[in-house]
Amino acid sequence: MALSSGDGTKSVARMVREAIQMRPSLLDALKMGIVNYSALARMLQEEIGEGSTEAVKAAVIRIAEDLSKDRRLQEEEVRGILKESKVRLQDKIAVLISPIKLDIPYLVTAYLTDSYVYIVDQTELGKDLPKQVQVMSNLVALVLLSPDRVETTPGFVAFITQLLGGHDINIIEFISCFTNTIIILDTRDALKAFSLLQNYT
Repeated sequence: MALSSGDGTKSVARMVREAIQMRPSLLDALKMGIVNYSALARMLQEEIGEGSTEAVKAAVIRIAEDLSKDRRLQEEEVRGILKESKVRLQDKIAVLISPIKLDIPYLVTAYLTDSYVYIVDQTELGKDLPKQVQVMSNLVALVLLSPDRVETTPGFVAFITQLLGGHDINIIEFISCFTNTIIILDTRDALKAFSLLQNYT
């Protein structure tokens, strides 16, 4: 049996919590209460090599109860933000990826370690671009304008990406800044994504 953290080593409960936190899919399953606690306890007990299966199972159950409560509170807050958010679509969007800085009108830009990314209205885009610029055109921007508290609410971005990913919608670009969330999608996914998010607004 492991000694308590006060004796300089980790407790079984802490080791179980750390092992669970390293697995996002397991965290989700525990939050939803769809895990066989006995089977999970046996797996974790073998992995951490400390404590009895019963002690590990007790730790798993406590963690699951905490996660479930946190999930309900977090989802309520996220749904509240979505309810107050405005959602709109903008078509004829292009994404440019360039190794050099461009002097072009843009809606949003980001500088990466080795390139610049521009989200632009393609109707305002000139034809004389350097050859090394990659262009993806005829895309759609799904824009959410949310209340200020979105910046301090955990799980907002995760909720949106999981919602869209769970409906086989691929996100081409995703930018979240202050109260704006901009999601770039293929045209064929745009109305479906818009409808999904409108269910919460």
